[in-house]
Amino acid sequence: MLDKIFKLKANNAKISKEILGGIISFFSIFYVLFLNPEIIANNEVSKEGLYTATVLCAIVSTLIMTIVANKPLVMAPAMGLNSVLAINVCQNLGFTFSESLALSLLSAILFLILTVTKLRLKILNVIPPYLVKAIGIGIALFITMVGLKNSTLLVPSDSTIITLGSFDNPVTLTALISLILIIILTILHVKGSIIITLISTLIISILLKLAFNEPINYTGIFSIPEAPYISGFITGFTSFNVENIPNIIVAIFALTFLALFSSLGSIILIKEDLNLDDDKKLNRVMLADSLGFFTSSFLGTSPSCILAETATGVKEGARTGLANIITILLLILALFLSPLLNLIGVEVTASILIMIGISSLGDLKLIDFSNIKEAIPAFFAIFLMPLSYSIINGIGFSFITLTIISLITYNKEKKFKENIHPLLIILSISFIIYYILLLIK
Repeated sequence: MLDKIFKLKANNAKISKEILGGIISFFSIFYVLFLNPEIIANNEVSKEGLYTATVLCAIVSTLIMTIVANKPLVMAPAMGLNSVLAINVCQNLGFTFSESLALSLLSAILFLILTVTKLRLKILNVIPPYLVKAIGIGIALFITMVGLKNSTLLVPSDSTIITLGSFDNPVTLTALISLILIIILTILHVKGSIIITLISTLIISILLKLAFNEPINYTGIFSIPEAPYISGFITGFTSFNVENIPNIIVAIFALTFLALFSSLGSIILIKEDLNLDDDKKLNRVMLADSLGFFTSSFLGTSPSCILAETATGVKEGARTGLANIITILLLILALFLSPLLNLIGVEVTASILIMIGISSLGDLKLIDFSNIKEAIPAFFAIFLMPLSYSIINGIGFSFITLTIISLITYNKEKKFKENIHPLLIILSISFIIYYILLLIK
């Protein structure tokens, strides 16, 4: 029955790998459930209501991905997009939270149009192969930086920007022990190394907090979910001011632009592992992604897209939507077990996120760094993502530098598209406009 529904044999999937992949994806993205409300909560909506909205959004949008594309890709409100909604749209442009939800819905409509017209697919297909590899590596290193930052293995420094965290901190020490453990298990080819690391790290985390006399944030096991702000987007549409149309356009552009390239980056990261080798498969993933975008506005939270962290489950062997069903079941439990999940610190999954970056470095050999024309765009894609803590910046600067280099070294004997595809020029100009708008607003 499972094979009939999820096409397990056709996708070379094993039930055990699907289950493990679904569990690992959940634990890799669960920090989003708590962090998203912290970022976007304001006087219009409570953190508790946003927690419910975030979990429900992840459940519904991931289910859409399962039904439409049958791929193990978890969707949820994305880090970066929530900051844009809270800071750029609400604070800088002056929109209320309700209005931001209405703007998010308009952005979702535009995002769907870009998908149905297959423009998103065209963008992916015109990116040079070496740059696709570089973007994949950059995103993997970005995920590594998420793990290093969340676990305090890396902390801010006034003199060196970043530095190692203090090992008299139980959180940092837990992450270090977890990293050593997963490296040992990986080198020894121990089956289930990731799930063993997860369970072991959770136990170590609690024991170290007790040893350091740190408080255990235990407030219970069960909680009744608070209702999400599902009528917010309706209120937002009724309160728009016609005189604010320029800011409305800016907000929609920013949300759509970031969603477009956040999703594109995540797809690039898992494209080969999931054998998304033809346009039909890719377009189904993109269609599911764009439909999932709508759920966030309806449920009252920031825009959702495919999370890059879902690559952890894919790397463990998840290949079909069956892994998503496991993740969804855990998300349903998370609705009622938020106090218990709060015990699980981000340091528990840090080592798994770090290993994603390590495993990606083998693709460096596929990029010709001796060719400066390839090296410069690839450099920005690989290093700017983790260092600026932004997938968008890495893609943006790689496109802009690629365009500049292609125009400078223009070969008149070649056709225009052989020098650089016009779509890449348009995207580069769009990125420049985006950065100018950030400066203005």
